[in-house]
Amino acid sequence: MAERPFGQYLLTPDGEQWFPFFHLLYYGLVKIAGEQYSILVLINCLGTGVNAILLYSFCRRHWEPGLALTLSLLYAVSAAHHAIAWNAFYFGYLLSLGFFLGALLITDRYLHAPSGGKLWGLGVCAALSILSHNYPLLGLLSLPLYILIMGEKVSWRAFWAVTGVVGLVCVLFAAGYFRFAGLNAAASRNFQVFSGLPGPAYLLHLLCGALVSPFLYLFWGHYHFPIPAYIAGVGLLIACLGAIWFWGERADKRLALWALLVNFLPFFLVSLTRYQRSVSQAFVARYDIFTLIGALLLVGTAWRLLAARMPSRRWAQVLAGVILAVMVGGQLASLPIWSAQYLEMSRLARKCYVELNRGTPVAQPLTAKEYGKFCPDAHPSITPGQARAIRRLLGGVPENS
Repeated sequence: MAERPFGQYLLTPDGEQWFPFFHLLYYGLVKIAGEQYSILVLINCLGTGVNAILLYSFCRRHWEPGLALTLSLLYAVSAAHHAIAWNAFYFGYLLSLGFFLGALLITDRYLHAPSGGKLWGLGVCAALSILSHNYPLLGLLSLPLYILIMGEKVSWRAFWAVTGVVGLVCVLFAAGYFRFAGLNAAASRNFQVFSGLPGPAYLLHLLCGALVSPFLYLFWGHYHFPIPAYIAGVGLLIACLGAIWFWGERADKRLALWALLVNFLPFFLVSLTRYQRSVSQAFVARYDIFTLIGALLLVGTAWRLLAARMPSRRWAQVLAGVILAVMVGGQLASLPIWSAQYLEMSRLARKCYVELNRGTPVAQPLTAKEYGKFCPDAHPSITPGQARAIRRLLGGVPENS
């Protein structure tokens, strides 16, 4: 923002990502907030709440209010959201998810009452979703698949209409991406992405990111998972899939299939650009604001089937209370880890800028380890001149001051 003309900043890719709509909104937010970073954190918190409300609206299309509210509240209190909330730049993830959920709600309405206006709304939400962040690019395919899978009777006209809208959005995005970002951007974080076919490491990254990770985050909110979280998460995943497979009616299995697709489709592309790093990268918390939704849909579907087979409603309520207490307890127990981590990064950032303000070389007052936490690999150095440019941008100080 500080070094490039506004138009160039707007269209410049960030690594392999290209999201000009997010750049546009983020520029305005930064100019409004200035040096008050807490305003940007508050906006991220509010955005998380809005997405939880949208999730509740979608769950109400399939379940009773109590179950829908419980799952959306469980989503809202997940400690994994701290990976987004503390990072102002990750507002793009929240925007992207919000517009995707908006497109999904419109798709559900279109399934029951097709209209041209709904198609336009669906297309706008889908486009703004991938222009806010590219994570759900392949995930947009789940919208026409929702028409195909969830309709009591397949409406091929509705399916092809939604497919056409999503296809047009993807084509226009691809044209913009290759015009302003190009293949060099696509390979910028994974230099061998076009060198050959992915192998077992890709499939492992895909499976862990799309399916295993969100179930672990239901029991622990930080990516350093304790062994009990692995046991509980994998156990719940197996139990949910088993209950749906053996007890589920046709509608339950269709919803479960779509929930799996909505988690796997984005990761087909994400894993392609990340699997050569490490399988642990599949467990980063920022992906799970998306994949937790698919996991909660599986949990909700399985719970309805189990509760119907309990001896009494009281037994079901007791079991639900125990499971929720364990999940919420894991989120609360992991909160101090996030807080300590980001407070330390904030302290080092302030220390770095104080030293830059004095005009002293950063290498003297900061150790390499400290500076690495403040400026990671993407930004290996920052000069006093760059720091002054940032200060002018945030404070609204004239350029020649």
